[in-house]
Amino acid sequence: MPPGGRSGADTSPPGQHQLNVEPEAIPALRNTFSAALIKLDKQIEMAITEFRVRPWAGDPVSAEAAEKFNDRSIADGDSALQALLNYQRQLKTAMDNLNQIERQYNVVEGDNTGMMNKSGC
Repeated sequence: MPPGGRSGADTSPPGQHQLNVEPEAIPALRNTFSAALIKLDKQIEMAITEFRVRPWAGDPVSAEAAEKFNDRSIADGDSALQALLNYQRQLKTAMDNLNQIERQYNVVEGDNTGMMNKSGC
Protein backbone atom coordinates (compact mmCIF):
# COMPACT_ATOMS: atom_id res chain seq x y z
CA MET A 1 0.00 0.00 0.00
CA PRO A 2 1.41 3.49 -0.81
CA PRO A 3 2.31 6.02 1.89
CA GLY A 4 -0.79 7.56 3.45
CA GLY A 5 -2.58 4.21 3.63
CA ARG A 6 -4.52 4.50 0.38
CA SER A 7 -4.35 2.21 -2.56
CA GLY A 8 -5.69 2.49 -6.07
CA ALA A 9 -7.62 5.35 -7.59
CA ASP A 10 -9.32 8.11 -5.61
CA THR A 11 -12.90 6.97 -5.10
CA SER A 12 -14.07 10.25 -3.56
CA PRO A 13 -17.13 11.82 -5.18
CA PRO A 14 -16.28 14.44 -7.82
CA GLY A 15 -15.42 17.78 -6.24
CA GLN A 16 -14.61 16.17 -2.88
CA HIS A 17 -11.25 15.30 -1.45
CA GLN A 18 -10.33 12.64 1.03
CA LEU A 19 -8.38 13.68 4.11
CA ASN A 20 -5.72 11.18 5.23
CA VAL A 21 -4.07 12.07 8.52
CA GLU A 22 -1.74 10.25 10.85
CA PRO A 23 -3.28 10.07 14.34
CA GLU A 24 -0.39 11.88 16.03
CA ALA A 25 -0.77 14.84 13.63
CA ILE A 26 -4.42 15.55 14.53
CA PRO A 27 -3.84 17.81 17.58
CA ALA A 28 -1.38 20.03 15.70
CA LEU A 29 -3.69 20.25 12.68
CA ARG A 30 -6.66 21.05 14.89
CA ASN A 31 -4.66 23.85 16.58
CA THR A 32 -3.59 25.25 13.22
CA PHE A 33 -7.13 25.21 11.81
CA SER A 34 -8.49 26.70 15.02
CA ALA A 35 -5.98 29.56 14.95
CA ALA A 36 -6.86 30.24 11.30
CA LEU A 37 -10.57 30.27 12.16
CA ILE A 38 -10.05 32.76 14.99
CA LYS A 39 -8.22 35.13 12.64
CA LEU A 40 -10.76 34.58 9.86
CA ASP A 41 -13.73 35.20 12.18
CA LYS A 42 -12.23 38.60 13.08
CA GLN A 43 -11.76 39.46 9.40
CA ILE A 44 -15.34 38.47 8.57
CA GLU A 45 -16.71 40.52 11.47
CA MET A 46 -14.67 43.50 10.31
CA ALA A 47 -15.85 43.06 6.73
CA ILE A 48 -19.48 42.96 7.83
CA THR A 49 -19.32 45.92 10.20
CA GLU A 50 -16.56 48.21 8.94
CA PHE A 51 -15.84 47.56 5.27
CA ARG A 52 -18.78 49.30 3.62
CA VAL A 53 -17.87 52.69 2.09
CA ARG A 54 -20.08 55.78 1.81
CA PRO A 55 -20.13 58.22 -1.07
CA TRP A 56 -17.20 60.46 -0.18
CA ALA A 57 -18.06 63.51 -2.30
CA GLY A 58 -21.84 63.44 -1.99
CA ASP A 59 -22.21 63.45 -5.78
CA PRO A 60 -23.72 60.88 -8.15
CA VAL A 61 -20.31 59.64 -9.33
CA SER A 62 -19.03 58.86 -5.83
CA ALA A 63 -22.44 57.37 -4.93
CA GLU A 64 -22.23 54.99 -7.89
CA ALA A 65 -18.60 54.14 -7.13
CA ALA A 66 -19.43 53.42 -3.47
CA GLU A 67 -22.38 51.24 -4.49
CA LYS A 68 -20.28 49.24 -6.95
CA PHE A 69 -17.46 48.86 -4.40
CA ASN A 70 -19.88 47.67 -1.70
CA ASP A 71 -21.58 45.25 -4.06
CA ARG A 72 -18.29 43.78 -5.23
CA SER A 73 -16.72 43.52 -1.80
CA ILE A 74 -19.72 42.61 0.36
CA ALA A 75 -23.03 42.01 -1.38
CA ASP A 76 -22.41 40.08 -4.62
CA GLY A 77 -22.47 36.28 -4.69
CA ASP A 78 -18.78 36.29 -5.65
CA SER A 79 -17.80 39.10 -3.27
CA ALA A 80 -14.73 39.15 -1.09
CA LEU A 81 -16.95 38.57 1.93
CA GLN A 82 -18.52 35.51 0.30
CA ALA A 83 -15.04 34.13 -0.42
CA LEU A 84 -14.13 34.57 3.26
CA LEU A 85 -17.36 32.86 4.33
CA ASN A 86 -16.67 29.95 1.95
CA TYR A 87 -13.15 29.62 3.34
CA GLN A 88 -14.56 29.66 6.88
CA ARG A 89 -16.98 26.87 5.95
CA GLN A 90 -14.14 24.80 4.48
CA LEU A 91 -12.01 25.22 7.61
CA LYS A 92 -14.94 24.19 9.82
CA THR A 93 -15.56 21.15 7.61
CA ALA A 94 -11.87 20.21 7.82
CA MET A 95 -12.00 20.46 11.62
CA ASP A 96 -15.16 18.33 11.71
CA ASN A 97 -13.41 15.76 9.51
CA LEU A 98 -10.37 15.75 11.80
CA ASN A 99 -12.61 15.12 14.80
CA GLN A 100 -14.33 12.27 12.96
CA ILE A 101 -11.00 10.74 11.91
CA GLU A 102 -9.77 10.97 15.50
CA ARG A 103 -12.91 9.24 16.78
CA GLN A 104 -12.46 6.49 14.18
CA TYR A 105 -8.82 6.00 15.17
CA ASN A 106 -9.83 5.78 18.83
CA VAL A 107 -12.51 3.17 18.07
CA VAL A 108 -10.09 1.08 15.99
CA GLU A 109 -7.38 1.43 18.63
CA GLY A 110 -9.83 0.37 21.32
CA ASP A 111 -10.93 -2.61 19.23
CA ASN A 112 -7.32 -3.61 18.60
CA THR A 113 -6.46 -3.34 22.29
CA GLY A 114 -9.50 -5.41 23.19
CA MET A 115 -8.57 -8.13 20.70
CA MET A 116 -5.00 -8.22 21.97
CA ASN A 117 -6.20 -8.55 25.58
CA LYS A 118 -8.55 -11.39 24.64
CA SER A 119 -5.81 -13.25 22.78
CA GLY A 120 -3.45 -12.94 25.75
CA CYS A 121 -0.93 -10.60 24.14
